[in-house]
Amino acid sequence: MTEERPAEGCLVAFVRVPARVFALLVVVPLRFLWELLLAAVLRPCGRALGWLVVQVCRLLYWTVGWPLVQLYRYVLVPCGHALAWIGRTLLWAPLAWLGRQVLAPAGRVLWTVLARLGHYLVVVPLAALWRYVLEPCARALVWLLTAVARGTGWVLRVLVAVPLGWLWRVVLYPVLREVGRAIARAWRIGGRIWQFLVVRPCRWLRREVWWPARVEVARVLREVRRALVG
Repeated sequence: MTEERPAEGCLVAFVRVPARVFALLVVVPLRFLWELLLAAVLRPCGRALGWLVVQVCRLLYWTVGWPLVQLYRYVLVPCGHALAWIGRTLLWAPLAWLGRQVLAPAGRVLWTVLARLGHYLVVVPLAALWRYVLEPCARALVWLLTAVARGTGWVLRVLVAVPLGWLWRVVLYPVLREVGRAIARAWRIGGRIWQFLVVRPCRWLRREVWWPARVEVARVLREVRRALVG
């Protein structure tokens, strides 16, 4: 059984028919011309251009590259080796001898002279400056600071600590002690007054009034409930 296709609308047919006509009249000829151009012109030209590039590269190699390689191998390298040998033989050896025989002893002598000059011009004056100037000044400064600290401590002890100690022993401590005693005495008296005026009456009211009244009210309520319920 063949599957039935849904009916196409007029709009689909209206669009499809011009598209097929355009493809047949425009796209297919253009594709044919492109394939013809590619087969007849572009591919042969590409092959020819590739062959031409290869030939040019070969020509450049044999006309420029190969002579440069030969020049480097057979001229520049031997000349470099010769120059290096000349430098080692004619320049480096005399310079090395000059350094060993002249410059090194001169450098040692110069270093010895500079070291001695530095010792006598820098180390000795600095040591003398420290020994005869800076160290006595430092000791005097330490002694002065110690004396100032001791004097300040003595002044503070005499002018502050001793009067404060005397004020505490003679005035503040007795006054605070008496105030504490008075507060303790007033607290005890107040406690007794509170006990007499508040605690005892409350206890008497609870014992003589509240508890009997509560018992009597409970009894009356029981009697009323019994009379009502039976």
